[in-house]
Amino acid sequence: MARRESDPPSRGRAVLSSAAPVLALSHEECWALLRSHDLGRLAIVVQRRPQIFPVNYAAGEDSLVFRTEPGAKLQYGPDSKACFEIDDYDQRTSMAWSVMVVGALEDITDADDERSRGLRGLAIEPVAPGNRLHWLALYAEEVSGRSFRGGWKVPGHYLG
Repeated sequence: MARRESDPPSRGRAVLSSAAPVLALSHEECWALLRSHDLGRLAIVVQRRPQIFPVNYAAGEDSLVFRTEPGAKLQYGPDSKACFEIDDYDQRTSMAWSVMVVGALEDITDADDERSRGLRGLAIEPVAPGNRLHWLALYAEEVSGRSFRGGWKVPGHYLG
């Protein structure tokens, strides 16, 4: 139940500050954030259950690309719909944002079309160990993002 200003102050409970609205990011702002980062989370369905994988990536034109080795992403990802997400929170300013990309995931390791060759030419430096010789591309069908200023309020203190 939401607390109204007329309600008495809470006794020792933390409440989320909701002073600022959640703002939708433009398509251009979303892609600028995607191009300025290199680590995100890829969500795919593995044996009928959602799983999320951290991946290093690069952003191309209306697509994201990352390298992987044989395993769940390579076995269950290609030819499916996937979701990718990045976010950040600046404790100094209490500003937060997130960007989500939904689309078709394809194995482009051996693809010979111009778009796939261009995506494989993007620089990706996987942090995880192993031989990540397979290339997967997420072709964006939906891109959305939001930003907001937030934090947690505790009676007598502001956290965030």
